[in-house]
Amino acid sequence: MKKLIIRLAVLGGIIGFAIYYQNEQNATLNTAANRGVRLREYLLPGLRIEALRKFIIKDSKSTVTISVSDDLKSAVVTERAGYPASMDKLSTTMSDLREQKISSKVQIGKAAWAKNNLKAPGDGSEGIGTQIEMKDGADNALATLILGSNTDITGTGNPNPMSGASQRLVRTVEDGETIWQVSNTFFDLEAKPENWLDKAFIDVQKIKEISVTGSKEEDSWTIGRTKDSETDFTLVQPRTGESLDNTKITAGSLLSSPSFNDVSAKDKAAELLKGATKVKITTFDGFTYDLQVAKQSKDGGDKYYLSVNVTAVIAKERAALKDEKAEDKKKADEAFAADKKSKEEKLAKEQKFAGWIYEVSEYTVNNLLKRRSEIVKLEGPKVQEGAKPSEAAPSQPSSSPSASATPPPVSVTTPPVSVPAISEKPTDAKKN
Repeated sequence: MKKLIIRLAVLGGIIGFAIYYQNEQNATLNTAANRGVRLREYLLPGLRIEALRKFIIKDSKSTVTISVSDDLKSAVVTERAGYPASMDKLSTTMSDLREQKISSKVQIGKAAWAKNNLKAPGDGSEGIGTQIEMKDGADNALATLILGSNTDITGTGNPNPMSGASQRLVRTVEDGETIWQVSNTFFDLEAKPENWLDKAFIDVQKIKEISVTGSKEEDSWTIGRTKDSETDFTLVQPRTGESLDNTKITAGSLLSSPSFNDVSAKDKAAELLKGATKVKITTFDGFTYDLQVAKQSKDGGDKYYLSVNVTAVIAKERAALKDEKAEDKKKADEAFAADKKSKEEKLAKEQKFAGWIYEVSEYTVNNLLKRRSEIVKLEGPKVQEGAKPSEAAPSQPSSSPSASATPPPVSVTTPPVSVPAISEKPTDAKKN
């Protein structure tokens, strides 16, 4: 009986400690129920996407500000001098936020916000999350939220968004101190301006000729081909013994569907394009690309920069064929009109890239930075078919100073004058 009483006393002490501990936790933890915020289905119910005019992403280090046009057809990145933003990415992000459902409410008090990266930028120096602000044309907030740490399905913290985590902690300003957990890590919602740029770029097709002007004349080169169907290019105006080594340069697909990493305004041209190589590319479609390409050593590594200007000669009318049938003429006219429209749209799109300096990968421009000596092969004089060895490779002439210091012996044929033959009539010779 005494042992039973002791056990009950110990058990009572454990229960009492547990109750005390729980009360202490409740003093620091905030729950949605305690604050009167009910669990709902959607994170941002009623988000008005059509009213969005400004989308701002901010963390402890940087900010991205995307300004949307009134017609909702375009947007620009303020931190990149107003370069076009990716409307596809912005539209997808807004749709994802509006359709995002809540998985659960999580008990995390303000004292633990820093540990879970739920603090807003400017609120101290540690535990800062990623703040997303959406505003309308009058600069009124449509919604504001803080993306905190990633968690796994059990709610265990996981700061790495790429390590398999499937949940993320979120705090919305409209819900006060309530913390939600959602089944989306939003890994691409980062305050990196370069990640929000419209990455559409030039697309060079059907190259006819490439002319590279290096800093030194001997490094310059021009290559071309006569038909788009030809795989290999040839040197234009080759020097003696030169020919193009097509294994050393990829010319046919050069700048075909390229991309870029970042962009700078033209006021950076003097710095970023210092010592640039000039390139001119013409195509069988009548397009001309004037480029400047530069390699600069920055931040302990090499970076590559490119500027581009595009022009084109586009025929306005189709030359009619002789004795062309009406049916054939109609088809040819329709094909011509479609091709003309396609070229005009391509030109208009690519001319918008003028005036900007693009940071690109080495792979994108490495062929354009090659010197002439790196792409040509030298060949010696070839032996003509059927030539005799003495004709193909004549021996050193005896007149050469290095042949011999001793003069050749005099013979009847040296110097080359005629010697009279022995006469059959000696008496006639004496008379002379």
